[in-house]
Amino acid sequence: MGNASQLNQWFKTFLGQRLLREETKVLQQILPQLFGYHLLQIGDVGHGCLLESSRIMHRCVLGKTVNTICKPYSSVYALADDLPIASDSIDVVILPHILEFEKKPHDILREVERILIPEGHLVILGFNPLSLWGFWCWLFARRDTVAWCGRFLPLVRLRDWLALLGFDLKKQETFFFGLPFQKDRFKNYTQFLEKMGSRWTFNFGAVYIVVAQKRVATLTPIRSKWLTQPILVTEAIGTHFENTLRTQDDDSHC
Repeated sequence: MGNASQLNQWFKTFLGQRLLREETKVLQQILPQLFGYHLLQIGDVGHGCLLESSRIMHRCVLGKTVNTICKPYSSVYALADDLPIASDSIDVVILPHILEFEKKPHDILREVERILIPEGHLVILGFNPLSLWGFWCWLFARRDTVAWCGRFLPLVRLRDWLALLGFDLKKQETFFFGLPFQKDRFKNYTQFLEKMGSRWTFNFGAVYIVVAQKRVATLTPIRSKWLTQPILVTEAIGTHFENTLRTQDDDSHC
C-alpha cells in the first residue's frame, strides 16, 4: 500500500494532473455551498489546490511529513487516525484519496466524526472499484505501484460506514471516464470516452465524490419524578372531613 509521498508523486504525472484538474472542477461546484469557520483537508494531495473554491477563511492541510507546507493555508503534521484537534471544532473535512491508502480507514472516519461540529460536512474523493480503472487495477496493473496499490473501497461499504457513524448522505456521483494510461497519445480516445461516459455510464466513473453531513441526535426530555406536581384528590379529603364533623356533632348532642 502506497504512502503519502508516493501518492503525491503520482499526482504530478500526466494522468495524475488530468485527474487533479477534474477533481478541482467538481469541488468548485460543492465547496462554495459549504460554510463555516474552519476547513480541514486530511492528506496533502494537490498541495492545497483542491481548496481554492472554498469560502471558508481558515483552511488547513494535514499531512504525515513535516514538509507539509501548503501556502497560504495552515499546515499540521499528524496521523490521520489520531488527530490533534478538539472535538466538535471543524466545519468541513475533505478526504482526497486517503481512505484507500491507509490501513485503518474506518478509524479515520471515526476521528473525522469526532472533530466535526454537529451538522458539519464531510467530502470524500476515492477511486471507484466498479469502473474501468478498478478493472484495470484488478487485472493488469502492478499492485506495488501507486495508484494501483490502493484498496479501492466500494461505495456501498463506504455508505454503510458513514451510516453507522451517524452521517446523512447528501450527494454521491462518479466522474472521470478517461483511460488509465500515462501516454499523451491516448488523449483523443480519453476525451471521447469522457463525453460518452458522462452521458451513459452513470456510476462507473474512475473517481467518486461523496458529501455527508454529521447527524444531530434529537433527545426527548424526560421530567424527573420529584418535579412532578402532586395530584390533589378532593373527593377523598372532603368525605373524610365531612365524616369527622358529623361524628363531632353527634357527640355534642349526646
